[in-house]
Amino acid sequence: MKVKDQLAVSGLQKKALAVAVASALGSSAVAQELVLEEIIVTATKRESSVQDLAVSVTPIDGDLINELQLVNVLDIDKAVPGLKVRYIGADPTIIMRGAGAAGTNDIAVPIYVDSLYRPRAGQALASNLDLERIEVLRGPQGTLFGRNTFGGLVNYITRRPSTEDIDYGVSGTFGGYSMQKFEGFFNLPMGDTMALRISASDTKRDPTIENVYNPDAGMRDEDNTYIRAQLRFEPSDTFDLTLAGTFWEDTSNGNADYAGVLIGVPVNPATGLTDGINGVLQPRAGRLPGDETASWPATGGRTWAGVFGVDDTATVNSDVYKITNDLTPFRDISETSFSALLNWDFGPVALRVNGGVFDYEEFRTADSDFSPNPTAWAENNPGATPPASNGRGYWAQCWNGPSCGRLAGQRVNSNAQQVDINLNSTGDGPLQWTLGYFLYDDSGDGNTSSEFVWGYVDSLNNETSLSWAHWMTQANGGTKSTAIYGQAEYSFTDTTRATVGLRNSTDKRNSFTKHVDWGSAVHGWAAGYADAHLDNPGSRFDPWPSYVATDATEAERQTGEKSNTDYKVAIQHDLNGDTMLFASASTGYIAGGLVGGGSTELTQPNEVQTFEIGLKSTQLNGAMRLNLAAYQNAYDGLTTSSFEARGGTIISISTVSGSMTTSGLEAEMDWLATDEFRLRAGLALTNAKLDKFGRTVLNRVFRSGGDEVVLGAGITDPAMCDQTCSQVYILDGQPARFSPDWTLSIDATYEFNLGNSGTLVPGVLLYHSDAYKTTNIPYFFTHQDAYTTIDLRATWYNADDTISVQGFILNASDETVQIGSDQFSQGRVVADFNNPRIWGVRVAYNF
Repeated sequence: MKVKDQLAVSGLQKKALAVAVASALGSSAVAQELVLEEIIVTATKRESSVQDLAVSVTPIDGDLINELQLVNVLDIDKAVPGLKVRYIGADPTIIMRGAGAAGTNDIAVPIYVDSLYRPRAGQALASNLDLERIEVLRGPQGTLFGRNTFGGLVNYITRRPSTEDIDYGVSGTFGGYSMQKFEGFFNLPMGDTMALRISASDTKRDPTIENVYNPDAGMRDEDNTYIRAQLRFEPSDTFDLTLAGTFWEDTSNGNADYAGVLIGVPVNPATGLTDGINGVLQPRAGRLPGDETASWPATGGRTWAGVFGVDDTATVNSDVYKITNDLTPFRDISETSFSALLNWDFGPVALRVNGGVFDYEEFRTADSDFSPNPTAWAENNPGATPPASNGRGYWAQCWNGPSCGRLAGQRVNSNAQQVDINLNSTGDGPLQWTLGYFLYDDSGDGNTSSEFVWGYVDSLNNETSLSWAHWMTQANGGTKSTAIYGQAEYSFTDTTRATVGLRNSTDKRNSFTKHVDWGSAVHGWAAGYADAHLDNPGSRFDPWPSYVATDATEAERQTGEKSNTDYKVAIQHDLNGDTMLFASASTGYIAGGLVGGGSTELTQPNEVQTFEIGLKSTQLNGAMRLNLAAYQNAYDGLTTSSFEARGGTIISISTVSGSMTTSGLEAEMDWLATDEFRLRAGLALTNAKLDKFGRTVLNRVFRSGGDEVVLGAGITDPAMCDQTCSQVYILDGQPARFSPDWTLSIDATYEFNLGNSGTLVPGVLLYHSDAYKTTNIPYFFTHQDAYTTIDLRATWYNADDTISVQGFILNASDETVQIGSDQFSQGRVVADFNNPRIWGVRVAYNF
């Protein structure tokens, strides 16, 4: 379908303009006086109307981003059919068409910024600032984008500098939880060929999760800064070069390490064992009376949380927006990036070179005992003598002692460079083509590392009272990915076109391990607990541990390499000038992990095969856009999280688990019903099932509830199982996590003309989700009932549209929605929830 050019005034044509156009064409009547503005996207590496593409794309323009208060990736689910976001720690995970629901070797639905890939989940937390639009591509994009676009991608397109005029805008947002947000941009032409654009924001907000014991230690607050500068050089219509630099940081308390709100311990009343399937959630953190000093009791809980029913620190707050911890968490995220985009039209072909580098680092810590201990213990036991300081005898005193608290956290470092080079045909002939080369590299020593940290603390007020565990390691290594690709579209007639694409990728992975520095002669598991090593403690008592290479580091270094080919085939046919049908088949993949054992191969990749049919239409003479898509995806070689015992805690690991099939129907509508009334809607019907899937969980988490039991060392009878046994869950046929049967969003606005006083535009966004679960194992406490949220807003614009004032209430219905969960040792269940009701006022000038 070739969509005709459509003039637009503030997104629609007014009556006078429509009548004038109709008169000029000699029309005797105007069947419909309003038309939607044509949306141009770059989903195929070239500018095209979204209605002409055999791809499911949801574009969200910059004005709508501001209007709906889409602050970052956590908010876009209500604007994209079928998209869900799991959020724990600093790791938002996008789930779309099942991708991301069952785990992959890398992110299944990544974000891109100006078409440059970002590999870390935390990079999606950057603010949506001064954006032209967001393009959400649904389904694998393995041909043109390739790098891990397993289930689709989210591409943030920034506003570019303009040589037209000096331009600037500012806004301030104030509201609940002491919210203060300031944004602005400045566009400066530097002659006729060069322009500079600077955009910046600063946001602060108090925690939405209140800490009733330590007021400074709440969670889910905001404290972030973002700045971007772009310089554009455009000496002619055939050449332009844009250089960009971005820095952003987040120094808030954050959102814990994994999930952050302890909701209790599930215990089976009939057996007294911790059980996530048949249990009842007991609102406690500690052990049951009589089990306080037992080693790994079946009834769960931890000794340091006190005696349930006697010591109030052992209880759990019934309000999921309140916690009772003593340790103040922190999040410290920063990213610096530079990019260059060159476009050069040679006549028959156009060259596009897009390259960039970024340096991302993330620290986060949380109170791992989820209680006010050890501070409360000291307050409640004034006659006792706790460890006076973090000295030589500290480990023995603190180990499982009543005054001992736990801290857990993570550090992630990612430094990468990438380039994407395209040659695009520019002629008007029936054949249009794109050729490309892609390089991504974060594989150098020191480029990529991650570490899980765990330590003992004995005081809220003494920051040096910290002793890191001896068993901690730092994972190092990354991936070098290269690809050559091509895609061609051939028009058989004016109404029928076919697209064929092919991409060959090669991934080289490497991995090596460093051990925590516990002294010059003591690293890793060899450290033990001997006090003799305290004469040279290394980084054991440092504010953050350091890691060193040992003889085993190089000996155990692993490498692997494997190539993969993806394809896309599509056919599309214009039924008329306003309606197009398409059908496509395509694949996507994520490279496998390292085999190890001296092998230079990679394991089986995560793979997806998808079939899709769709309809794109413009109805009511341009007043309505209605798009439909039906799909079926088959996923193989998926991975999921499991847990492994390390010292006194557990850590998460990944294992290959099985396959999944998803199918669904998606519909999007945008309708200008009248001059004043606009209605947008999105519907997704989803059926996501695990075909062959299993999960093993240590008895250290839950003692019963699985389908099978794996016996621990030396145990011959399941009845004698202790924490060394494991529960096996067979999940074949189970629905995948974060995959509700249906979701629906409806956004309605009505414009009241106030004459010389401007306009007033109230709006309401209703979002409904059917029930879902937050883990693939059907734990009863991960079930989220169906819910409906309501966002309300009203915006006043002055007569010349330069000043606006918006009042808004997000989640006006104050729905509590579980958006993530985890299970820790001794049956402790932790979860995360959406933000409660938040109100605000945004005042803006030209922004």
